[in-house]
Amino acid sequence: MNRKKLLPLGILAGAAAVLAVLLLALNLLNAEEDQDEGIPLFSIASEDVTALSYQYNELDVSLSQNDDGSWTLASDTLLPIDTDTVNQVLDGLTGMTALRSLADGEGDVDAMGFDSPTMTFAFTAAGTDYTLTVGASNSMTDSYYVRLDDGSLYTVADSAFSTLCRTESELYEPQDITDIESTEVAAMTLDTGAETLHFTRDESGSWTLDDDPGYELDQDVVSRMSSTICSLTTDWSITAPEDDARYGLDTPNAVVTLTATDGRTVRCVFGATDPDDQDVAYLRASNDESVVYEIPANHLVAFAYTRDTLKAATPESATAEDAAD
Repeated sequence: MNRKKLLPLGILAGAAAVLAVLLLALNLLNAEEDQDEGIPLFSIASEDVTALSYQYNELDVSLSQNDDGSWTLASDTLLPIDTDTVNQVLDGLTGMTALRSLADGEGDVDAMGFDSPTMTFAFTAAGTDYTLTVGASNSMTDSYYVRLDDGSLYTVADSAFSTLCRTESELYEPQDITDIESTEVAAMTLDTGAETLHFTRDESGSWTLDDDPGYELDQDVVSRMSSTICSLTTDWSITAPEDDARYGLDTPNAVVTLTATDGRTVRCVFGATDPDDQDVAYLRASNDESVVYEIPANHLVAFAYTRDTLKAATPESATAEDAAD
C-alpha cells in the first residue's frame, strides 16, 4: 500500500526535475540571445543627428545637415552628397552595440590605444554632442577598444566599423546629365570639330540627316548616341575647375546637343581623358556649366563617328566590302 502511494510522488519528482532542466536551458538560451544582441552604446535615433565628423588614417570628413535634410561636406560645400549613404553611416554609428563593457580597473587602459586612436567619431544629435574614440584592435577577439564621452570602456566587433569611414568619393551623389528620356528626343546635333551633323527623329523613331533626308543612316548607332546622353551619370564633380585646356574642353572630342519634343535641350561637351587614368574622361554639361564632371571614358566611343561611318550597310556595300577583303 505504501509503495503504491510513493509511486506517484516519484513520478512527480522526476517531472519536476525535467522541468527544472528545461527552465535552466531556456534561461541560458535567453542569456545567449541577449548577449548576441550586444550592449547598445547610444540611445539616439539616427534621424536626430545634424552634424557628423570622423577621422581615420589620412581621412578627415566633416558633414553638416541642411534644412532640407541634405548634407554638405565641409571641405567642398558644392559637392553633391548622397543622403542615403550618410544615413547608412549614421544608422551604423547610432545603432552600434558592444561585445563587452569593461568595468573600472578591468584591463590596462594605457595599452588600449586611446592616446593615438585608430578612428574618432563625433556627432551632434538633438543639441547634444557625442564622441566615440576607437583605440587599438584586439586581434584575439576581433574587436576594438572604444571609449565614450563619460569615460566608459567597451569592446566592439571590428565588423561594426567596416562601412562607417566613407571617403568623399563614396559619399558622392552621381549626377544625371538630363531628365530627357530617349523616347522624348526629337533632334540631335553632333559636332566633332571636323564636321557638324544635324539629325531629326520622327514619330516612328527613325533618324534622318537634316541636309540629306534620303541618306541611309545606321539607325542603331545614331540611337545609341542619343541614349548615351539620356542615361549618362557622372562619377565625380570638379566644383572648382581649372582652365578648360586642363580637361581638353577647349578642343573637345565631341559636342552633342539633344532637343526634346517639348523644347527642352541639353548640351554636352566631351573633353579629353585623364592623363593619369585613361578610364576617366571630362565633360561639361548645360545642366551646370560651373562644374566639370568626370565620366567613364568609354562613353566617348559612342560619338566617334563621321557622316561616312554612319552610313547604313546595304547589300551592295556589304558585297563590295567582302570583295575588298
